[in-house]
Amino acid sequence: MDKIGLIHSIADAAINIDFGRKGFATRVQGFPKDAFHIACISHKTRIQNILRTPGVDSIEKSLLKQRFANLPMAQISYIKKQKKALTG
Repeated sequence: MDKIGLIHSIADAAINIDFGRKGFATRVQGFPKDAFHIACISHKTRIQNILRTPGVDSIEKSLLKQRFANLPMAQISYIKKQKKALTG
């Protein structure tokens, strides 16, 4: 999955989480921790758990490692957009 697909996938998960939960007290880089950040954290944990599972073939491991490496970039891009939206 490319970076754009990953961002869309996480954004969709964030929207679904927002429908179920509202108001998070934790802050990330000065902004409220919203569903997008929670989805990223959950996705990162799932990837790590799958990578620890014995029997995962090398192609799938390679793809999961790439997705894991792309998550910080997705979060940085989202934070930039969030700052821009909140500051005008």
